Amino acid sequence: MIKNVFIILFLLLATCFAQDEMSEIDIFVIDSYVTPDIPHKVKLTFFTSESVKAKILFDGNDELVVSGEYLEDHKFELLLSKLNYDSTSIPYRIIVENSNGEKSKSEEFDLYLPEDYNLEIKNNSNFLDLCLGGIWYLIPSPTIMNTYPSELNYSLTKEFPIISFYNSGYNFPSSYLSLEYSYLLNMTKNNRNYLRAGYKYILQTKFIKYISPGINLTTNFNGFNGISPEVSLGLFKFYETFTLYTRFRYNYNIDNGQDDFMEFSVGLYTSSISFNF
Repeated sequence: MIKNVFIILFLLLATCFAQDEMSEIDIFVIDSYVTPDIPHKVKLTFFTSESVKAKILFDGNDELVVSGEYLEDHKFELLLSKLNYDSTSIPYRIIVENSNGEKSKSEEFDLYLPEDYNLEIKNNSNFLDLCLGGIWYLIPSPTIMNTYPSELNYSLTKEFPIISFYNSGYNFPSSYLSLEYSYLLNMTKNNRNYLRAGYKYILQTKFIKYISPGINLTTNFNGFNGISPEVSLGLFKFYETFTLYTRFRYNYNIDNGQDDFMEFSVGLYTSSISFNF
């Protein structure tokens, strides 16, 4: 009886809830965290709607047994050093099976590491992936431009996040400050190089990784001085640390509206090279 009351209260308070669409076994996650004291330990507590055996699968790791017997109350504890990870969070799923052999898998949750924990890359394959992703990241973003009067042009652009601001419990920063350089092709010599300083706000969504509205101060140091509002869509992760995005931006010249132009670009985003707060 007391357990059912707890479950109802957790639902009303919007605690973590996971349910496999193809199964009637409900999984109610109560606690999921890493202890701040050394040695860091992973601790997880959850209820199930019926007695089940339970396992947990951390991304990039083997399945681990939580409950080898049929139980409704489940607790899990593990030294963090026994897990492979290469980010500030570790995605995981809970897998359960009842006495009839029916299996259910929870939605994906994220286990967040302590803010003061120094990340280590645990194996060579992850390190190689990170290096390959870094090479891709350094490639400038291809950009299609629409300049006055309605002429298509192209540019190469590279954005560098400088300072990122994090809230606890997020995969991405809540916002960041950036510097960006663009080289415009097929333009006059005095109108090829652009520099931007921007502020970007990140909203995480369930459908794509994020939506990011932003504003930039833009100049070419030769007559174009203006602002550039934009919106970016983070589509999917790339080598875990990098996110592929598309971006639309309008560049407005305060002094001469005929110099305005629009941009559509594709690029990679990461906050791993910025100063994080």
